[in-house]
Amino acid sequence: MSSTEFSVLMATYGRDDAVHLEQALASLLEQSLPASEVVLVEDGPIGDASRSVIEGHRARLNIQSVVMPRNVGLATALNAGLQHCRHEIVFRFDSDDVALPRRFASQMSAFETVPQVDVMGSYAQEMDSAGTPGRIRSMPLSHDEILATLWACPLIHPTVAYRRSRILAIGGYRTDLRRSEDYDLWFRCAKAGMRFANLPEALILHRFDETSHLRHAFRDALERAMSGYRGASLLGMPLWTRLACFVPLLRAVLPTPLRHRAYRLLSRFDPRRTGPGV
Repeated sequence: MSSTEFSVLMATYGRDDAVHLEQALASLLEQSLPASEVVLVEDGPIGDASRSVIEGHRARLNIQSVVMPRNVGLATALNAGLQHCRHEIVFRFDSDDVALPRRFASQMSAFETVPQVDVMGSYAQEMDSAGTPGRIRSMPLSHDEILATLWACPLIHPTVAYRRSRILAIGGYRTDLRRSEDYDLWFRCAKAGMRFANLPEALILHRFDETSHLRHAFRDALERAMSGYRGASLLGMPLWTRLACFVPLLRAVLPTPLRHRAYRLLSRFDPRRTGPGV
C-alpha cells in the first residue's frame, strides 16, 4: 500500500438529515486527494432517504458499510468502524459537515512532513443549518500549546486525522460516554505520549448554530466537565485547569434561547483562541 492511502471514518444514525449526509459525501468527491475508502458505520436502522444517499455514492467513494443492528452510540460505532479501516491514517468526519477540497491533501502532506505527529486537526469554519458560513474557529497549533490547553479540548473532532495503530493501542474510544468520547480520548493519547498538531487553516465547514445547543442536555455537559476533570487530573495539570473544565457547565443551566449568547460571550475568553476570526 502506498503512503498516500488513507481511510475516512464516519457514522450516521436514524435521526440524521439525509440532505446533510448528501452534502457531506458530495464534499468527499471534490477532494483534490481522494480517499482510499470511506468506512461508514450505520448506527442502528437508518431511513430510506439516507440509504439512497449512501448507495448513490458507494461506488465512487468506495464506501464500506458497517451495520450495527441497533443504535449503540457514537463511541461504540466509531470503535467498530476503526476495526474495519484498512489504512494507518484515519480521517474522522461527521455526517453533517462539509470537507473543503484540500482537507485530505493538506493533512496528508503534513503527516509526511512531520512524521512524529500522531493526531492532527485543523481550524474549522462554522456554518448554520442552511449551510451559510460563519466564524472561523481557530485552535492552538503546536504540540506544546495543545498539551497546555488540553483541558479546554483544543482539537475539533471532525477535523482530526490520526494513526489507527496508536488509537487502537490505547483501546479506542471510551464507550460509556455519551458525548465526550473525543475529549476523553485526547487525554489518554497525551498520557500515552502521542504527539499533537493543528493546521492553521479551516479544512471543514462545521455545522453549528443556535439549534446545536438543543442536542446537549445538562447531563451531557456534566459528563463533559467530569471527563475534563478526570483527564486533567490524569495528566497532573494544575488545579485551576481541572476546575475550569466546569465553566461550560454554566451554559447548560441557562434557558435554551440564552445558551448560544452565553457561548459567544464565553468564547471571548477561550484559551484556545489564536488570533482574529475566532
